[in-house]
Amino acid sequence: MAENITLKIFTPEKEFLTRKVYRVVLPYGNTGLTIIEDRAPTSLVLHDGAMHILNEDDSIADTYFLDDGVVDVAENVCKISARHIIHKSKVNLERARKLLDDEPQNASYYEAIINYLENFG
Repeated sequence: MAENITLKIFTPEKEFLTRKVYRVVLPYGNTGLTIIEDRAPTSLVLHDGAMHILNEDDSIADTYFLDDGVVDVAENVCKISARHIIHKSKVNLERARKLLDDEPQNASYYEAIINYLENFG
């Protein structure tokens, strides 16, 4: 299998990311929603939390934190619109806690990041 899913992520300000991926696991439900090649068309509201891009061996290649997202999937294109997005490499527990203090209006988003970092690093 190759990287046959086009992942497109948008924020209100810009197109944040466009790249080909193998699989994507989105923050939805109790276990997440996995987007695979040839998935049936889907439109959903996402939870605040971690989005994982997977390699062909299903290991995590990249992690991003999404805030107030929606996803539309059709014809191997996964389009995500999110209010905020942060790559895991750009945030640590200290920064997430500071952002929580500085932006209480986004508390659920930063609490989701803190919870993830405390449990999974």
